Amino acid sequence: MAFDGLFNLIDIMVLGFGFYAMYSAWVLRQEGKIIRTFLALRDTDLDSCKDLQGYANCMSPKLWTLGIVMVAYAGISLLNTYVVSINSLFWMMMAVFLITLFWYGMEVKKAVIKYF
Repeated sequence: MAFDGLFNLIDIMVLGFGFYAMYSAWVLRQEGKIIRTFLALRDTDLDSCKDLQGYANCMSPKLWTLGIVMVAYAGISLLNTYVVSINSLFWMMMAVFLITLFWYGMEVKKAVIKYF
């Protein structure tokens, strides 16, 4: 397994962030704690949440979706790089990943407006 550059590093980072997103969704659902990295805009005061349980119910499934898509994309990209060439699947997952990332950003913005 050879390290081929910046894009491979990005794939490994996306894989790690995907697992972290799933962990954040689990923490939000189980403990009701908001992890700022994925769940709030930078200038949002987390203590001013009007309905934490409603926010958790709203955002947890969306964060799970983001995490799963991130892990799937990174796994396929690393598989494409190191094991077997599956370019069509790679480009399809790249599109799904980018669309999901954009969708999740819009959902966070809407949830912050509604719950904070």
